[in-house]
Amino acid sequence: MRVLGILLILALFATSYAAAQVVFSDDFESYRGQQQFEQYDNPSDPFDPIWLTLGVWHGQIAPPNLQLINIVNPYTHPAYTGDPYLPQPSDAKAHSGQQSLWLKAGAHRANFLNLSAPLGTGAYVDWWFYDTGSAGKQANAWVELLYYTNGLLDVGAGVTTGQVESFSLGAASFDPKANRNAYQVRGDISDPAYYPSDSFASQGGGAATWANFSGTTRSAGWHHAAIWLWKPNEVLFILDGATKIEPRNPAYGATTVRIRGLASNATDFYFDDVTVGAGIPPAMPRSNTACAVTLTDFTGDYSLVSLQIEIRQPNDLQPLEVQQVSPDTSGSVQVALPVGRWDLAFKADRSLRRVLRSVNVPASGTLNVSLLGGDADGDNEVSLFDFGKLVAAFGTLYGDPGYDPATDFDGDGEISLFDFGILVRNFGLVGDE
Repeated sequence: MRVLGILLILALFATSYAAAQVVFSDDFESYRGQQQFEQYDNPSDPFDPIWLTLGVWHGQIAPPNLQLINIVNPYTHPAYTGDPYLPQPSDAKAHSGQQSLWLKAGAHRANFLNLSAPLGTGAYVDWWFYDTGSAGKQANAWVELLYYTNGLLDVGAGVTTGQVESFSLGAASFDPKANRNAYQVRGDISDPAYYPSDSFASQGGGAATWANFSGTTRSAGWHHAAIWLWKPNEVLFILDGATKIEPRNPAYGATTVRIRGLASNATDFYFDDVTVGAGIPPAMPRSNTACAVTLTDFTGDYSLVSLQIEIRQPNDLQPLEVQQVSPDTSGSVQVALPVGRWDLAFKADRSLRRVLRSVNVPASGTLNVSLLGGDADGDNEVSLFDFGKLVAAFGTLYGDPGYDPATDFDGDGEISLFDFGILVRNFGLVGDE
């Protein structure tokens, strides 16, 4: 018996995984100027029905809207009547590539995205923003993940009709109780039952839904943030690796993303690399943890074994993420797990599944996982179907036609009576769900 040592660290060497199901992403590099970016923004006709188009950015009736900037080849912006564009700043920033969205200090701007398909539990919006102001300066810029009963933000009417839920993360320091040295979060704005428990209202402030994001410090530079509807009754806010959990209305999901700022904002902001999806958002911090997996009766080359790791919410069978890892010959591999408490499901290409329940990541010490062999067809059960696959490959050697590595339970490079003995010993067993 050999030990498959898995070093769970931030690097993703020799690892592939199916992370979030991305439904929309934008690094703002595909647009060739402000007019193309705002092709659905018609400031001369705020009731144009094309404003309700799905899957593209729209500007709300609060001119000027967020401007597209290019840090290498600055744009000369068109001048619409009633919607003046401003000269691109000399300190224009982009997180990736050459372009991003700019929110000028003192400007009331907003852009939103109606999703092509409403998202339920597990939905997230993930983005990068650059804060040019120092801590303590008035800053009112944020990103919101919204739900509308009609599925759309109705800018044609100039109002947010049918709104039932709004979760926001930003630097909303307009309230006298806001800590301008930190960022803030906002919960459901339609029902006091889902306000953040430590909201400014409870401290005698005026904005009932905003609360300070403890553990974060406002600073100039790029910041990675996300809003994640990770559980039916909880929303998880992420900023620079720190997390904050607040209650949410379990009846609603997400239909719209909005980037916005108020005229009271006293510093420039830039937004880039926006991603919307379902699963674990990219901003979720990952942890270094050690794990040792024993594949019983296996004495061969572990680089020939494929190991699958599923990350799940505790007591939930639906994986948030699936990682497919390939160890080296000694049995070591590098993967990354999100910080938090999860169920972790392990399955090799010839073993039954084993689930470790409610694992705290990062965990102290080493996670030890023992896997039983005999499942050649991958259905998580040792049955006659596996026996049939073994019989079909019986007597073959590694490299021979018909050799099936999934039936080589002992890893000696030959399908033999030793593999048959492992199958018989585990016959009838079923792995964890």
